[in-house]
Amino acid sequence: MALWAGLGQAATVAQLVGVDAGGLISLITQAALTARQNKKACEQLSRRVHMIADLLPHLQEPELMRRPEFRRPLAGLGDTLREAHDLVMVCQRKSRFYRFLNARRLADKFRDIQSRMDSYLLVVPFISYIALTYNLNRICDSLRPSHTTLQSPASTSQSHPVPAWKGVAKFTLAEIAAASNSYAFFTKVCKGTSGTVYRGRLSDGSDVAIKRISKTAQDREKVLRTELAVIPHPRHSHFVRLLGWCEEEDERLVVTEYMRNGWLHDHLHGRKPPSSAVMVSWNTRVEVLLGASRAIRYLHCNFEPSVINCNIKSSNILLNASWMPRVSDLGSSVRHETDEAEYQVVGKGGYIDPEYCRTGRLTPATDVYSFGVVMLEAGELEKLLDGRPEPQPTPVQLQALQWVANTAAQCLHRQSIVRPHISDVVAHLDIAFRLAST
Repeated sequence: MALWAGLGQAATVAQLVGVDAGGLISLITQAALTARQNKKACEQLSRRVHMIADLLPHLQEPELMRRPEFRRPLAGLGDTLREAHDLVMVCQRKSRFYRFLNARRLADKFRDIQSRMDSYLLVVPFISYIALTYNLNRICDSLRPSHTTLQSPASTSQSHPVPAWKGVAKFTLAEIAAASNSYAFFTKVCKGTSGTVYRGRLSDGSDVAIKRISKTAQDREKVLRTELAVIPHPRHSHFVRLLGWCEEEDERLVVTEYMRNGWLHDHLHGRKPPSSAVMVSWNTRVEVLLGASRAIRYLHCNFEPSVINCNIKSSNILLNASWMPRVSDLGSSVRHETDEAEYQVVGKGGYIDPEYCRTGRLTPATDVYSFGVVMLEAGELEKLLDGRPEPQPTPVQLQALQWVANTAAQCLHRQSIVRPHISDVVAHLDIAFRLAST
């Protein structure tokens, strides 16, 4: 399963705290799929296990994980996963007599294990947050001393209705099948949160990305409607260009422009050639951050009430042929309704706001935190100051890096009320970009 592609890292990290996470998580998921009784409870348990699997790879700071104060809160995770596996295996039994005798005991056991897993889902993001702060401090300490406090410029953004626009096509299922070679394996680009993306070619010769919303996705009709409602004007400069959609038979698909330079995440983590513009140019990297921040500002400031993306991460920021960033995957976005506290956030592990994990409340600051993590990824010191493109960074380059690092630190504050408004983040990155361009 594609879900487990990253579990090698999860298992490696988990071994530091004595947990064979990869094997146990895979076994629990497989067993939950074939449960003959208590299927709903098994599915809920499996979802919690999925979330733990997403969180574990973010505990990647060996120096921190060797310290007992960080290992101790995770010490019981192995036992909890083993008990979860045993419980789901019990649910493979079909005997009505056995189920009758053990129904209450099983219900109590499910509640106990789910409660323990919920505690780990709160603990792991906080450990990840400490690791992020640790790395951020290392970056700031490595820069030239600077005691200048960043002054947040006044926000001038005002909410206003989104303008109506036309020109987005409704494709037939036959056209989609022809463009993607009937979803042939060699056209598959990736599998995301709500579906699979394929590369296709329309009859006019233009390359496109076709998102096939999963038939097992929760409320896929809502995912499609959200994508169509939230993606702005087809030529908005900081989102993937929406070309059309298809809603036919049991298929739900979204067609967008194809982004030739792929995901920002792949460039930052060594999956693209080291000669890519993102790797060799600090100026390009800041420009990418600036463009992505403007996309988030559009969602927060151009809708009433604001739209919260809920899924900001470097693997949802795409780069076109000119290295301009485009934010994608808006199907998980929600409106900021102040009287509704809880939503299902699909963001991954270390990108999730710890305050949301604690309170269950989403605000625009949730996106700001996630973007702070992206900024930290893009500003990783070892990659910035490794001799490319100049042997030593110039004073102005260091000043630009200081702006990015300080802004990231503000975005990553544990209390959402202290984090900057996204308009202020845009203003800070604009200053950094102008400095980096000199």
